[in-house]
Amino acid sequence: MSFTRHAIPVLLTLALVACSDNSDDGLGEPSSVTVISTAAPEGAAGGMGALTFRVILDRPQSTPTRIDYRTVAGSATAGVDYLDTQGRTTIPAGALSGSITIELVGDAEEEDGETFTLEYSAGGNVTATADSALGTIANDDSTCDQPFSNDPNPWIIGDADPLNFAHRGGVIDFPENTLYAYAEAARAGADVLEMDVYQTLDNELVILHDLTVDRTTNGTGRVADLTLAELRALDAAYWFISGEGTRRDRPEEDYTFRGIATGAKPPPPGYAPEDFRIPTLEEALARFPHELINLELKPDLDGEGNYEQQMAELLQRYGRRTDVIAASFVDEAAFNFKDVAPCIYTSVPLDQAVGIGLAYFAGGPMPEVPEHITWQVPPDTSQISQLPDDLFLEVITPRFVADSHAVNLAVQVWTINACEEMLQMIDAGVDAIMTDRPLLLEQILNTPPAERSCD
Repeated sequence: MSFTRHAIPVLLTLALVACSDNSDDGLGEPSSVTVISTAAPEGAAGGMGALTFRVILDRPQSTPTRIDYRTVAGSATAGVDYLDTQGRTTIPAGALSGSITIELVGDAEEEDGETFTLEYSAGGNVTATADSALGTIANDDSTCDQPFSNDPNPWIIGDADPLNFAHRGGVIDFPENTLYAYAEAARAGADVLEMDVYQTLDNELVILHDLTVDRTTNGTGRVADLTLAELRALDAAYWFISGEGTRRDRPEEDYTFRGIATGAKPPPPGYAPEDFRIPTLEEALARFPHELINLELKPDLDGEGNYEQQMAELLQRYGRRTDVIAASFVDEAAFNFKDVAPCIYTSVPLDQAVGIGLAYFAGGPMPEVPEHITWQVPPDTSQISQLPDDLFLEVITPRFVADSHAVNLAVQVWTINACEEMLQMIDAGVDAIMTDRPLLLEQILNTPPAERSCD
């Protein structure tokens, strides 16, 4: 199996039919209600786990909102994998969220994740945005003590179009590294969600690109010096301008997403204030169990050495192995991760890649690198700050791609934002394009090859 575009089902299929069983009128501005599809580990054999669906309104109501629901079997079997359930949950007047919890039945079988459907209807002064949500029971029983094989390599796409990597969720298209960005990128058709992971002061794993929160939020300070609670209080979309990314030179009214995270303005239908805050890695794994994910490991700044172990254990709990790539510019982090999670796919880290690349471009053969699944490289060496300024090599060529494929390494190129360069990378045969503009890349990929143009 290889990961051709859209081979993984898109999770967020949230079109809903509301059925009102309330007779209340005059409740103020109507709201939308959404039940968010989610995943959870099944739990230990002989024990019970729990999968909790979030129920969200975009505006509070003056009377309670009632949600009636029932479970429907899918690949998961009622009574074997989860307890068949029906009932009603209520979002209190003035509140924005509630929850529906389904009990899971743990076992010790190594198996793929299994799904069931939660069908629901809403009553009150609300419009539902879908009539069902998907529950995914993650397999948490597999061991991860054996190296993976890159032969065959599912990340090599063959004659298909390259995968669309939404870099940080789409830096230019959406407020980067937010659950909203990842959900919108996935809904638009992006194939892979690219995430950067830091560890907080209180050892939580959060998704943010920068060492500090200063550039993208209304806060200041290093991620490693802040607690999760302090990070969660920030507005991660504070400086975002649609179509441009993070900017600080615009009038207040241009920051259309500012204030959603703090409750100063309502979120778009189907989303909650939390979707515009700094998310945890576990929240992303729960929200996107059916999306391919690329995780960039950042330096373990506290020096305690448990960062890579913690990430590996979390990925194992959610059954994420061959549909995830763990990447890093920091060789130490990459090697530490491989030591604790040899079964999870990884990319060639920076120093190792530079050493191999310089020998190859000097005329040497492309060596086999069986411990990794892919290169993640720029189109040329000018984007690698660790190399001398007077050294320039074109990295992405048809020969480099072919030679990489010959030793079962995929070629994933970053960060491509111009239409002309996207077309060049497609022509070179790369397996994936990382971009801050997943909407533009998706538009190109959805155009027949003979008609693709930047005019």
